[in-house]
Amino acid sequence: MKLQYKAWALVFAIVGLAAGSAMLGARYIVGESFAQLEAERAQREGERARRVLDQQVQALSATARDYAQWVDAVDFLQGRKPEFMDDNFDVGNLGYLRISEVAVFDAKGGLVASVTVDEQGRKVVVPDVRIESIRPLAREVLASPDPLHSLQTLRVADGQLDLVAAASVQKPGVRGEPAVGAIVMVRRFDQAELARFSEVLMTPATLSFDAPDHRGQDLHLEPVDNQHADLHAVLKDHRGQPVAELVLTLDRSLEEQGRVLTWKGMGLSALAGLLASVVLVLLLDRLVLRRLQKLHHDVNRITVEGPTAGHEVQVAGDDELTQLAEGVNGLLGRVRSDAQAQRESHVQQEALQVQLMQSQKTEALGRLTGGIAHDFNNSLAAITGWIRLASEDLDSAHPSHEALQQALKSTRYADGLMRQLLAFGRQSAPRLRRLHWAALIEETKVMVSAGLTRDCELVVHYEVDDDEVDADPTQLQQVLVNLLINAADAMKGRGRIDLTLGSVEFPPGRGHELPAGATGLPDGRYLVLRVRDHGPGIPPEHVNRVFDPFFTTKAKGRGTGLGLSVAQGIMARHHGSLGLVNGPDGACFVLCLPASRRDEAVASVTTPGGPGKGRQLLFVDDDQSVRHAWAALLERKGWQVTRSRDGEEAWSQFSQTGKHFDVVLTDQSMPRLDGVGLAQRIRATSAPPPVVLMSGHVDEVDAGLLKTLFASVLHKPVDPTELDRVLQGLSLPEEASATPP
Repeated sequence: MKLQYKAWALVFAIVGLAAGSAMLGARYIVGESFAQLEAERAQREGERARRVLDQQVQALSATARDYAQWVDAVDFLQGRKPEFMDDNFDVGNLGYLRISEVAVFDAKGGLVASVTVDEQGRKVVVPDVRIESIRPLAREVLASPDPLHSLQTLRVADGQLDLVAAASVQKPGVRGEPAVGAIVMVRRFDQAELARFSEVLMTPATLSFDAPDHRGQDLHLEPVDNQHADLHAVLKDHRGQPVAELVLTLDRSLEEQGRVLTWKGMGLSALAGLLASVVLVLLLDRLVLRRLQKLHHDVNRITVEGPTAGHEVQVAGDDELTQLAEGVNGLLGRVRSDAQAQRESHVQQEALQVQLMQSQKTEALGRLTGGIAHDFNNSLAAITGWIRLASEDLDSAHPSHEALQQALKSTRYADGLMRQLLAFGRQSAPRLRRLHWAALIEETKVMVSAGLTRDCELVVHYEVDDDEVDADPTQLQQVLVNLLINAADAMKGRGRIDLTLGSVEFPPGRGHELPAGATGLPDGRYLVLRVRDHGPGIPPEHVNRVFDPFFTTKAKGRGTGLGLSVAQGIMARHHGSLGLVNGPDGACFVLCLPASRRDEAVASVTTPGGPGKGRQLLFVDDDQSVRHAWAALLERKGWQVTRSRDGEEAWSQFSQTGKHFDVVLTDQSMPRLDGVGLAQRIRATSAPPPVVLMSGHVDEVDAGLLKTLFASVLHKPVDPTELDRVLQGLSLPEEASATPP
């Protein structure tokens, strides 16, 4: 086909397709799509509104069940705790729980007690008329064969919507016995609640009681004017009967936008026709004259610069000009292929030569370290022995005792360093121990802060609680020390080094990327430590060589180039990885280690000892850093520590796991359940363990509660020696004591 005919056919096709598509999209697709979006939006808003209201009913039901399954509620119905209603349902607590009425019935449905708040804010009994309206709900719960039955529903009373929850009162842990009574809680959905509900939905909302379900549909939309429409959502009780309609006022902005876009689409269609005329002229010029000019220019450039300069003849199409260009490019390709083969052969030969030299260096280093290891280790053993003798001769309170302990740590570090050199030369397998990575990080932090990174700020972020790994502690510590020293050197000894410990599941889910250097690791759970400096970053020309043996950018005498290569080898022998994320604002090294399989063949690096040997301690604190640091300290003292993020989680571990705890150490200010509430629950059990309060908000707790609930009270910040003294002085229960309920 001639070029002229191709150009005309292409222009006519573009004009017809552009105009037709624009008109169709503007007239039908856009308008219909926005109408559908308007309807779907109304459906979603209605479902969301009913879901939010249902969540409030469920929350009220959960509160009723909590009180109904409490020992104090059982005691109250059996006449043993008359102060139950006053203690738990005062004006402040009712307001906090947003409860309007509370009524307690006995097993026969008779009213035992009730409480509400009048218009003057005083606590009074619930009127008889309202009691009689909720008594059937209590009897329905009591008539159920399930002693733990609960009920949640909606009702309309006195022209208002009520959220009602009823639950049977049953002693916790008892099965097969009938309920001793029922508790009913009511939340009036008045104007204040409706205003709060509208704020949550971010949509004006009202209630209609005149004709619920008058159209026979759960959701229906009624236009008000051109700008607004009312969405009616039917609300039903627990029997599925409609009781009211929730009316949401929605704007009709989507429909208006659809009309605007339709007119814009028509304008675009007109513009497309105009552009098509311009394209016609441009295509005729481009498809004929410019192609010939470009072919002439490309051939001249190849002639001047030579066939290996990388240039090609670029002529699009399927005609004689294209065939000529393909023939020239084929000839150029064969010439370049021969030249590239010669270059690759030369590069491969040079790479083999470099690899041979590196192998010879590695072999020489292995022989060197093997030759001096015996004498070095003998000297190190003698030094260690004398230091231990001196440490045993001195009292633990002597000023030099701590210095000797630090010297012992340094000898262990020196021993590990020699083993790293031997491992580099011989590729020896690590001596695996099960350890807490957070504890090793804290120990390494203390070691390097003493001099190696003296002027750098080490900031550790713990994002995971289960941090156990199977690793050689000396080798893993050597990796950390190497990375921290490199980070300090990158910032010239001053700045902040961030260490972040987290976890990741392989393969990661959608939207999550593999950590740097972790490609090829088997599936499973991995602990990930990121060591980040805030220096200038690694120069781009050095990024691909940082893990090469003997490669270093440090000044002569300050580095051997072995640190990162040894570290990468250690991580590989631990079935992990070491990767790098580099940027202009600093370098971040990423270490991945498989989470501990808790294999019995791998012993723990910490053997319980001291006064807490083998004893179980429940440690409760909502601050993750505090949990990691103090749990590691307590485990060093021999305690078997179970960590909890708040009082509710701690109570679940205490009451449901069946584990016997010898002592509970808790913070005060925590979400869901504070330290006082947790202590009250634990004290209500048979043979409760002693509870120690460690908090910076002790002054906010009543002195009487501190004296009756806690065996000891510690003010944050707490000295580790003081905590150890308190735990030693506790009168812990015997091992044969009863387990918690």
